[in-house]
Amino acid sequence: MCLGPPLVEEELSDLISQLKYNVIYRFRRHRGPSTRTWYIFQQPTDILMLSLFFGDLLQAIGSVMDLKWVGSGHLEVGQFCSAQGILKQLGEVGVALSTLAIALYTFIGIWRGRTIESNRVTVAIIGIIWFSIGLLTLLGYVLNNRPGEGFERPTPYWCWIGEPFFMWRLFGEYLWLWITLLVSIVAYFRLFLWSRGNIIFDDVFRRNSLIMLLYPSIYGLITLPLSVVRWTGFVQEQRGLVNTVPSAATFAVMAIFSLSGACNTILLLTTRPDAGLFSKFNYDDMDFAPATVPLQPRGILAADSTVEVQENDHGRLPSR
Repeated sequence: MCLGPPLVEEELSDLISQLKYNVIYRFRRHRGPSTRTWYIFQQPTDILMLSLFFGDLLQAIGSVMDLKWVGSGHLEVGQFCSAQGILKQLGEVGVALSTLAIALYTFIGIWRGRTIESNRVTVAIIGIIWFSIGLLTLLGYVLNNRPGEGFERPTPYWCWIGEPFFMWRLFGEYLWLWITLLVSIVAYFRLFLWSRGNIIFDDVFRRNSLIMLLYPSIYGLITLPLSVVRWTGFVQEQRGLVNTVPSAATFAVMAIFSLSGACNTILLLTTRPDAGLFSKFNYDDMDFAPATVPLQPRGILAADSTVEVQENDHGRLPSR
């Protein structure tokens, strides 16, 4: 059924009024004395997860760009090659340092019995991480890129930092991958002492710390094969020898390494279903209904209400 102009104007006016009312109400809720305000980042781990998945996204885009080389049948130095190399470096280092931050947060929780609870501190840490990654990537490209001899070159199946720039390969990416591996091992050593009774915490703290340690542990498992293959090739190249690593081995370890985003997604969906950043949109959590006047905010009991506030903290580092 089609609505005539007067009805359309009336419906549109009602919709605009409702949207305006909801926006004003939410703004007042944010500044008012409510005991529960809806935030995107409810915990520092939500910020860490956003950083991790942003790195996964950049890494995935860099991998998808391989389709151009598959279609053309060859690789060549140019803007597309440089873009792929930059995205790969940004994404892979971003995932590594985000995973490192998760491991350190968990290690601090195990060591001190309480975690960093400030979102501002976490935002500052993540900001420094991504600023450093961007600066390092930019410096490498600006200082070493030359016409016809790009900094990002075929290596040889996709574009990345060229063979002549070994130190940039090492300090621009692989050092951070290996530091993350080392920190993960140290964190698990503490967990081993914990399981033997040397360190004692309550069951909730133990469960949540175990969940957060899954991220660096899985990252270590998918990074170790790539590190072995890459390091073998690096050693041969630095000795003036031909890289004898089979192409099948290179493709296999890169395929495993590219599963980082999928593994992190599965972990998030199975261990943090109600995370503030990635939960399903819920009007009740926003404290208003989509087509009616706003609901009574949670945490504030009306005269005829028996609302109980419940929080789901599974998969978050606990506060002690």
